[in-house]
Amino acid sequence: MDYSLSEKEQKLWERAKAFTLEHITPHAHELEKKNEFPKEVVQKAFEAGLMNLHIPTEAGGPGLSLLSETFVSEATGYGCAGLATTIMCNNLAFTPLVVGATTEQLKKYVEPLITGKEPKFGAFCLTERGAGSDAGAVATRAVRDGDEYIINGVKCYTTNGPQASLFTVFASTQPELKTKGLSCFMVPKSKATKVGHIENKMGQKNSIQSEIIFEDARIPKDCLVGKEGDGFRIAMTTLDKTRAGIAAIATGVAQRAVDEAAKFANIRHQFGQSIGRFQGISFMLADMGARAAAARQLTRYAAWMADQGIRNSKDSAYAKFLASDAAMQNATDAVQIMGGYGYLEEYPVEKLMRDAKLLQIYEGTNQIQRLVAGSNILRESANLDTGFHVKYSGRDAPVM
Repeated sequence: MDYSLSEKEQKLWERAKAFTLEHITPHAHELEKKNEFPKEVVQKAFEAGLMNLHIPTEAGGPGLSLLSETFVSEATGYGCAGLATTIMCNNLAFTPLVVGATTEQLKKYVEPLITGKEPKFGAFCLTERGAGSDAGAVATRAVRDGDEYIINGVKCYTTNGPQASLFTVFASTQPELKTKGLSCFMVPKSKATKVGHIENKMGQKNSIQSEIIFEDARIPKDCLVGKEGDGFRIAMTTLDKTRAGIAAIATGVAQRAVDEAAKFANIRHQFGQSIGRFQGISFMLADMGARAAAARQLTRYAAWMADQGIRNSKDSAYAKFLASDAAMQNATDAVQIMGGYGYLEEYPVEKLMRDAKLLQIYEGTNQIQRLVAGSNILRESANLDTGFHVKYSGRDAPVM
C-alpha cells in the first residue's frame, strides 16, 4: 500500500494550495459580505486549471481522476467552503453526463462550456421543495412531443443556477413508476429556463443557490441522457462519485479549524503559560487533528475506489458523513478554544462554523448517508461467514 502521490498529483495539490493562499483565504470574509457570485476568483481558478477536472479528454477536458479532484476540493475548502463549492460545482453538474451521455453528446453540449476563455457553468437540478431525499417524489415532468421533450417544473437549491448555461435536470417521464420513471436531461439555458428565488443562507455565502423554473422548455430528443427511466440510476451513481468531493471540502474545513485553534492556543497565555499547555485544550486539539486525518483518509479511499471502478456507495457515504461531522465538530471546538475571540467576525472560525453546517446537509443529509451505509452493511452481512453460527427460531432469543 503506497500513500505517496504521483508527481502530477503532488503538483496539482501544491498548485491548489498556492491558489487558495493567494486568492481565497485572504479575501473570503470580505467576499461573503457582498453575498454575490465571486466572479473574479472563479475566473482565476479557471485560468489556473482547477475546474472541470473530470471531463474526459475526448470532450475537451483534462480527464483527471476523482482522487485528483479531492486535492483541489480540500485545498480550496481550507480557504472557504463556499468558494470551493462554487469552483467545484461543475463536477456535480456534469458528472451525470460523464456517467450516462455519449461522447457525441458531451462534445456537443459540454465541450463548448469548458474550452473557452471564461468559465461557464452547469447546474445539477434534482432537488425540489417537495422532493429532497425522496427522489421518487420529483414533480418536474418531461413529456415527449415528436422529436422533442417538453419540460415543466421548479427545482430549488440549485448551485450556480443563475450563472448556468446548461442544466442537468432529473424529471419524471412516467410519474406512476416513481424512481423508475425518472429520466435525466440536458437543458440549455433559454427563455423557458428562469431563475426564481435566490436563497439567503446562514453560511457558504460565497456560493449561490436558487430556484430554476422550467416553463414549457423544449429540448431536442438528443438531450435525453441514457434511456427514459435511467435517471435514478444516473443520479445515484453520480452521488456515489461526487460525495468524495464534498467530503474533501469538509476535510479542508476540519483541517483549517485545527490550524486556527492550534495557532491561537500557542499565542494565548493564561495562568502563566500558553493555553495549549493545558491538558483540556491539548486533548481537544488531538481529537480535532485525528478527525481531520481520518476524514482525509476515508475521502481519498472513496475517490480511489471510484477511479478503480469499485462500487463505493458505502465508503463514499462514510466519507461524506464522517468528514462533514468532523468539520462541524472541529469548527465548534475551535470557537470554544478561542473563547470570545472565536465568536467575533474578525476571526475566521465563526465563518468555519457557519460554513460547516451546510456540509452535513447538501448532496444527501448525513442521516441519508447513514441509511446508505447501514443498508450496504446489512446487504453484505447476509453472506458473511463469521465462523460463529447461532440458529434464531421463533420467539426464542439465544443466550450469550
